[in-house]
Amino acid sequence: MVRRNRSIGRTAVLLAATALTACGSNGSDLGGGGPDPSALSAARSQPSGDGQSGTAGQDLANPLRIVVLRGAAPVAGAVVTWSATGTGASMTPNVETTGPDGISTSIWHLGSEVGAQRSQAAVTGADGSPVPFTATAAAPGGGGGPSPVEIQLREDGGNRFEPANVTIAVGTTVTWRWVGGFHNVVPTGAPTFTGSGNPVSAPHTFSQTFSSPGTYLYFCVVHGSPSGGMRGTIVVQ
Repeated sequence: MVRRNRSIGRTAVLLAATALTACGSNGSDLGGGGPDPSALSAARSQPSGDGQSGTAGQDLANPLRIVVLRGAAPVAGAVVTWSATGTGASMTPNVETTGPDGISTSIWHLGSEVGAQRSQAAVTGADGSPVPFTATAAAPGGGGGPSPVEIQLREDGGNRFEPANVTIAVGTTVTWRWVGGFHNVVPTGAPTFTGSGNPVSAPHTFSQTFSSPGTYLYFCVVHGSPSGGMRGTIVVQ
């Protein structure tokens, strides 16, 4: 009877060891090593609005955007607290809940200081929170700044940016104006800038201030590509 009990015990140990080998070397491998599907995270969405330039004491042209996920799924109703540093700086709204796509947006009113400014979006308990953003504020007014430039997005006579190629001074604000059609502005290569997001129909506008020299390339994802079709170039000097 003792010999039989020992045999049963050895069999149970072997079965347990086999099960552990099949599932991994320790209990933490039971999930297959993938991301935790219950983990909450926050990160910049695309386009995020990060890295914009604007005038001190005024709103930036494009909203800031973050996305909140649980695992890989968007989270609706997550509370996001937006804040900005600097004298007179503010976020509108400063508290918001995410939509069905997990996205929260807020408009950044820059502080009165010239130079680099910072803001953030915080989600309690989320990995990656707070999500940081930066912007560059230029001195307002003065009459010595470069004149703004407009580029039209058209479909009459062919889908195109008009003018497709422009040369501007550092600090110039470019506004893309949808005159007709279904388009967007997508940067490609380096240096880069914040694009306009998903394609939309006219009428619509999108603005970007270029604070650094370089050659900026862009295209419409609906009617072009980085190498052909509806595309454009901005040379900043």
